[in-house]
Formats: sequence, structure tokens, C-alpha cells
Amino acid sequence: MTRPDLTGTVPAATVIIARDGVRGLEVLAIERAKGMGFAGGAVAFPGGKVDASDVPEGPAFSGFDVLDVVDATARISAAREAFEEAGILLSRGEEVEREVRAKLRPASDRHEIAFSDLLLSIGHVLSADVLKPFARWVPPLDLHKRFDTHFFLARLPEGETMLADGHEAVHARWVKPSTLIDEAVAGRISLLFPTRCNIARLAQFDSVDSLMADATPPPFIQPAVVEEGFISIPEGLGYPYTREPIANMRRA
Repeated sequence: MTRPDLTGTVPAATVIIARDGVRGLEVLAIERAKGMGFAGGAVAFPGGKVDASDVPEGPAFSGFDVLDVVDATARISAAREAFEEAGILLSRGEEVEREVRAKLRPASDRHEIAFSDLLLSIGHVLSADVLKPFARWVPPLDLHKRFDTHFFLARLPEGETMLADGHEAVHARWVKPSTLIDEAVAGRISLLFPTRCNIARLAQFDSVDSLMADATPPPFIQPAVVEEGFISIPEGLGYPYTREPIANMRRA
């Protein structure tokens, strides 16, 4: 597998937040607003573009000094998006009152406060190790929107609850990965190809512990369009779902 071509890509990050439900592993799935410029109406995980202020500087961050800058900024972006889109703080600290969250979420979303300052204001620290690298995806060269997306895993912190922001994420729910696959096959939800592949990979695990203990190296993937009319990714990277007809693909 050749190294993905990053030409013209925009740095981005996504976080797969997991918890143990009554029937096993559940992940937080959000439905993106239909009017969004990218993946509108699709089911996805909290995430978005890396912001210029997503830098690991100051006492609000722990363990980031051993990471390269691309990985470090992507982890901060993923944690910030978890709070903005789902109301979940992946940082550690005292309980934050609902009124404070309600004030800080829109301020962060509008880039009125850097995530480092937000964490300092509530006395929280974000540790790099709460975000485990899961994969990195780059689209084929012929797409007009190309994001260099880091996917991370995070365990739902004790006491945290999710609440969709009602803006970018119009709906959010805890759901088994296998249920999302069934809904996609039935045409009840829309999934981008990378999301579909990652959900299929998640469906192989039955608990958060087993997911977090997976020793598969996080792959760096750029799907390829093959002559048979399919888009595909290489075998042997931990993914049971590796190809999809181009005719079925969303190009948002």
C-alpha cells in the first residue's frame, strides 16, 4: 500500500465515543444537519476541521508533548468537537454545571474561545491518552472536498451524558454498530464509505474493553477506485467491509 496523497487536503478529526450498553458495545452516532456543506443528512461521529487554536500549549493539556504536532492537534480537535456537537467533555476535572456548559458550547462552536481557555475556565485537563488512534483516512484525488481525517476512540467518561447541539448534529443516539449496518443496508440511514467501513470494524467488538485492547495498528488509508466500478480499501487492515459500488456512494 502506497502512502496516501495529501495534496489539497484539509486536516480534520473524528471521535468514536463508546460505552457498554445493556446489549453490548454502543457508540455515539449523530445525524448531521441536511443543510451542512459536507455529508449533510448522513449519520456519522462527532468531528470536524482542525482549528488554528487547537494547539497543545498550556496547563490544560497533559501528555501531548510526546506526540507529533499533527497527531496532537487532531486529538484536541476531536475532543473539542465531542463537546461542541454532543456536549461531552472528554477532559478530567470537577463536574461542570449545565448552565456553564450551555454558555461555553456555542462560544466554542463560534470560535469565540479556544479549547485550551475553555478547559482552564472549568478547571479541566485533557490527557492525550483518553483518545486512542483508530485510523486515518484520506479520500481519492478526484473528490472536490478532501479531508485528512484522524479517527480516535474514546471511552464515555463517567457522569457525562450526550446532547446533540441541534445545529450541526440534529439528532444523536447510543447504538450498536451492527444496528447501524442493518439500517444502512435497509436504506434507513445514509453513511459515507469511510464511516461504513469503520462501523463494520467496530461491530467486531462486544465491549469497550475489548475495543480498547485491540492491538491492530491504526491504518492510514486512501481508498482507490477500481475498474470494476467499485471503491475499495486494502485487505488485512482490520476491516471486514472493504469495497462498495461507486454508484452507491455519496459524493458530499
